[in-house]
Amino acid sequence: MKKYKLTSRIIIFPILICLILFFYFPKSQKNSEESLILSSCDNLIVPTLAYDDNSITLAWHKQTNSSDIVDYNIYMDGNLIGNANNSSEFKAKSLIEKFYNDPSNSSAVNISSHSFKVSGLTPDTSYSFIVKAVDNKGNEIAESNKVIQSTEKPSKIFNSLDYGAAGDGKTLDTKAIQSAIDACTPGGQVLLPSGKTFKSGSLLLKGNITFKVDGTLLGSGNPEDYLKNNNSRDKLANYSLLYINANNKEENLKIIGTGTIDGNGWRQAAFENEYGFPNSLKSSLKTVEENGILAANQFKLCKTNGLSETDAYSRRSNLISIRNMKNIYFGDGLSFINPSRHTISLSNCNDVVLNNALIKTFDCNNGDGIDFNGKGLTVLNSVFDTGDDDINFNAGKGDDGEESSTPVDNAWIFNNYFGRGHGAVVAGSYTAAWIQNILAEDNVLNGTGSGLRCKSSARIGGGAKNIVFRDSALKNIVDGEGKPFIFTSNYSDSNSAGSFKPAKTFPQFKHILVSNCSVDTSKDSSILVAGLKDSYHEDIYFKNISFKGTKPAKITYMKDSTFKNVTFDSNIKDPWDITNCKTLDFDND
Repeated sequence: MKKYKLTSRIIIFPILICLILFFYFPKSQKNSEESLILSSCDNLIVPTLAYDDNSITLAWHKQTNSSDIVDYNIYMDGNLIGNANNSSEFKAKSLIEKFYNDPSNSSAVNISSHSFKVSGLTPDTSYSFIVKAVDNKGNEIAESNKVIQSTEKPSKIFNSLDYGAAGDGKTLDTKAIQSAIDACTPGGQVLLPSGKTFKSGSLLLKGNITFKVDGTLLGSGNPEDYLKNNNSRDKLANYSLLYINANNKEENLKIIGTGTIDGNGWRQAAFENEYGFPNSLKSSLKTVEENGILAANQFKLCKTNGLSETDAYSRRSNLISIRNMKNIYFGDGLSFINPSRHTISLSNCNDVVLNNALIKTFDCNNGDGIDFNGKGLTVLNSVFDTGDDDINFNAGKGDDGEESSTPVDNAWIFNNYFGRGHGAVVAGSYTAAWIQNILAEDNVLNGTGSGLRCKSSARIGGGAKNIVFRDSALKNIVDGEGKPFIFTSNYSDSNSAGSFKPAKTFPQFKHILVSNCSVDTSKDSSILVAGLKDSYHEDIYFKNISFKGTKPAKITYMKDSTFKNVTFDSNIKDPWDITNCKTLDFDND
């Protein structure tokens, strides 16, 4: 039987996050074994801006041969201060533990924790850290590099109450909060204190500040509070609730807190019982006038001014939009809920970290968690329960995207909990300039519509490549399409507005590894591959995947790919529905 040898070359993140796989599947001599070069645990780092005046968050890669490693010990200035498994700082941790404490998940793939928050530190003080891997016998068997990091000096606080904000949930506090932002000096902190609800329209942020929400920032329901009134070309264009277009001149922005940013987009239904996640009423173009709040008002305003229903619906504002900026940090316990459209939209942004955040937007139509275009994204220790895709990569569309855009590059996604959402890790549907170098590992998915979702269409162009999705537990893959792994060039979006010049090339997904994952129950096909006659998906390698309670794989227009130790329920006699494919190898030895 013919097999493939998997090799790799290693790329360092611009933010020094990690080493990620850049690999391909050349045809090799008979009887050769696949090999995979992975990073070792000497890549201890502090993610971009993941520190303040009293805490520092550490992250590191797993050792190359990590199967015998059960924990990691953390040392500060030579003293043992804790271990990764007992870290309780992160919002995803309790949900992940609840998942594994459920006896029905006893056969799920176990994930590894490889981050740690060090708290109770002294401001403006330097600390040194190393991490040591611990094997199943309690021995420390590998040591990381040393990282030296200083805490920040205490920030000057610009409390929005001191600038006239009422914080009563009724008064429009836009001008007062904007005044606090404008007054904030570099390194300062704009504070929305706990116990208060601050109603606001669009707010313009800036670099070198921290925007801290310990109370609630509630979006106004008045569409005129978001209009770009100074834009003579389009009087109906909207800003987001929080926005910045930095023109590559600003950097270093934190949006953090223990409170909530609420977009006030849709009317809310009862909370989801098991985890207490919020639910919006059914939301779509058909229901927007009935079930929307800000979404309905923005839609109606645009229709009144002559836009078609589709165009009017597409004008809904995002919760947060940031363009042309680097060094951005979200999280530290902050919740992002109920956007009128998308939640966090990042365009041409580099070195972004989402850490210990809660993005809870189910069932907000188009309520993606984070839409990313840029280089360098790290998502860790966060919770997603969304009305659309959780983490989505956008590389432009059509001929213009191919010619003018740059690839979306370098992402590390780990130790997160994904609830509902159409897809956890999603490449596309805009793929023209290519989406590449993504490592997603050690995540738990429960209720999501897909684990890895690669989607495009013939007119879009480009594709996605060099993706690793591994060491994760998937269960109840029933939202959206309900297919655990998707690679399709036949995607269409009924809500998409506007025309564009078709791409010169057909999209393709290639050089992808899916390994060491358990899947327990899905609504539809376990694997969907749908290439095009003129552009097969290729070099996709599935290794050590168990499917339970799923339907057979459906594969068309795929070539030069391998399925090694991929198992299904014994009652599925033929788990492979294959047409128009070339050189697919199946090996369950």
